[in-house]
Amino acid sequence: MEYRSHAEPAPRPSRYTSPLRQQRAADTHDRIAVAARELFAVNGFTGTTIAGIAQRAGVSVQTVYATFGSKGAIVSALASQFEVDADAAGWRARIEECTDPATLLQTFAQWTCALLSTSRETIAAVQAAAADPAITQLRDVGDQHRRRALAGLVGRIAGYQALRGDLSEQRAVDRAWMLTGVELYLAATGGCGWSDVDYENWLSDVLQQQLLK
Repeated sequence: MEYRSHAEPAPRPSRYTSPLRQQRAADTHDRIAVAARELFAVNGFTGTTIAGIAQRAGVSVQTVYATFGSKGAIVSALASQFEVDADAAGWRARIEECTDPATLLQTFAQWTCALLSTSRETIAAVQAAAADPAITQLRDVGDQHRRRALAGLVGRIAGYQALRGDLSEQRAVDRAWMLTGVELYLAATGGCGWSDVDYENWLSDVLQQQLLK
């Protein structure tokens, strides 16, 4: 028989989590997210209601709130999937393989277009929900993430001795950050009617013109 001191607390029983329950919760989460994405594409952020999302997903309004908490949080969850949906890991590998500065910027332009075009409807919803606190935080985090990625890109170009002589690395990052923002993508494809290929080619050209010797 095991001896246990009175001062030694009895171990708590481990909490059992049913795999079936977890799977059902994940399925519910995915159904709500897909329903929201479809409705955002048709009605926009303002025109989409929690009740409409619940009806399309086949769940109760209470389930939507319990799963996500708010409409803004749903958009945040969708936006967090941007890179996964656009095969970020594959594009990072391609960018890492580039050794020519012009090809590096061309590939980065292709990746930017792939990222933005994959989730165009969600991006439009995010833009429309700019005043929502969850979206504001998401946008700020995304901007910081993009700046870090561009700082690494510009650092590689500077290492190849290919950065324009009149640019500091910080100013080069600033230029690239402005050019790769979602606003210009939406202006080109939505406002001007450009195809994704048109945008991608333009972005590649202008990045090279603005950053390279």
